[in-house]
Amino acid sequence: MSINATDLYADGPAAGAKAKILLIHFDGAIDAGAAGRMAIGQLLRSLHNERVATFDADALMDYRSHRPIVTVDNWASSPDMVMPETVLDLVEDDMGNPILVLHGAEPDAHWESFTNAINELCERAGVEITFSLHGVPSGVPHTRPTPVHVQATDASLLPPGSGAISNHMQFPSPLSTFMQIRMGQRGIGGLVLLGAVPYYMADTGYPAASSALLTSFAKFADLSLPVGDLEQGAAQDQENIAKLVEGNPDISHTVSNLEEHFDAWTGGEGAIPLPGLGQRPSAGGEEKTPKDIGDVIEAYLAQVSRAQDEEIESVQRAPRTEESEEPSKPDTIEDVLARIEARRNGKGTGPSAPRHRA
Repeated sequence: MSINATDLYADGPAAGAKAKILLIHFDGAIDAGAAGRMAIGQLLRSLHNERVATFDADALMDYRSHRPIVTVDNWASSPDMVMPETVLDLVEDDMGNPILVLHGAEPDAHWESFTNAINELCERAGVEITFSLHGVPSGVPHTRPTPVHVQATDASLLPPGSGAISNHMQFPSPLSTFMQIRMGQRGIGGLVLLGAVPYYMADTGYPAASSALLTSFAKFADLSLPVGDLEQGAAQDQENIAKLVEGNPDISHTVSNLEEHFDAWTGGEGAIPLPGLGQRPSAGGEEKTPKDIGDVIEAYLAQVSRAQDEEIESVQRAPRTEESEEPSKPDTIEDVLARIEARRNGKGTGPSAPRHRA
């Protein structure tokens, strides 16, 4: 069923704003390391922005996949639910150049009608090109610069040298890619920037990929964008992961294999082929074992995340009392290593690696 495009959104204070660039990122789409989400968050926190349009969540969302957030205080539900939201904002870079940023929850329904609505808004604004940002899990080490791959709606938009590595891929499309293809058919070209995220960091925030995506976007679009906070976060990540690797020869060996693989393709810089989505590459021609860094760090981070989720759920299920026990603390990395070693020797149970959610 087709819906009138103008019925899908309400104009905001900056309705009618002009901009030549549309940047797209939706929560819920492919985004390893939350690379695209953190990049958008950095822009909105650091730069002046105004609302251009707010889209009708009731028409576009399946609330079973984007459930409203309810607050319960002393067993009374607050009427102020946090609803899923998709919006179009006007953002100005450090030099005052305007950018339209489409972000929020990825709509579940009426993609064609939604794209028509965006087309109308883009024609009104004078948009000439679109960009989208994604993190993709890949066999790259955290010790090397983040490669950024480029996908385009037309080969003429690709940077020189992009054809050096041939590829053929088929995958379920996120809405951003769907939109860019449709808009390309109407004369508005599109570029997809894909930040390669170490597969063992895919389920946690990876600021290095966000910084690389924003830097690449700024270069392509000739913009001045702030990346300082992300670079600081990336530096902190390096320190934290180095502490996990230090003193663990097996983990260090895996990182070395990934580094050799990366350097063999690039000489230490540039882009390398992305593996198929969901695949875990074997470095140095060796089969990946349960003691590799991907299992150790990813399992450890997943456990920390689960512990935090369980703590939140326990608070929601029962009121606090003075006798309440303190929430259990996540295991140390040494505990995780010991458990993985036991599982490798057949003394433990459970899968060798958690699934990616990217």
